[in-house]
Amino acid sequence: MTDRSEILSNASSAALFAYGTLQIDAVLATLIGRIPPTTPAQLPGWRVVRLQGRPYPGLVRDDAHTAVGLLLTDLTPDEWRLLDRFEDPDYELEQVTVQTGAGAWVYAWPKEFEDLEWNLRAFEAEELPRYVTRCAAWLERDRNRV
Repeated sequence: MTDRSEILSNASSAALFAYGTLQIDAVLATLIGRIPPTTPAQLPGWRVVRLQGRPYPGLVRDDAHTAVGLLLTDLTPDEWRLLDRFEDPDYELEQVTVQTGAGAWVYAWPKEFEDLEWNLRAFEAEELPRYVTRCAAWLERDRNRV
């Protein structure tokens, strides 16, 4: 695990590999107020899995799989800090290399998980409106905290 404060201090030049809810424009727009530049990306040796009792997924090492997601670029340091506060504290921020050779940071899941794939399209169809409402409520609490 890498010290998040060190990463976040130099974050404006780093990409974030988004494999779950941060791939969704409505979630990004709710949290950071904009859609940053994105590039489709694949991450060999990793798998996106369901997490027990959570609508969002985890990313776990698995040599037999390749995770599909987006590289988010041009995030400001403030956006990085906000996303870091938003992410479950159980995630570990790790540096990875996507299939194109580009470096990125990713929120990896170090704990137990369901041995089932997380499905982005199913999430969008079944959970997205409630999740965006939840994100907006979290953002309001976060603003009042600061």
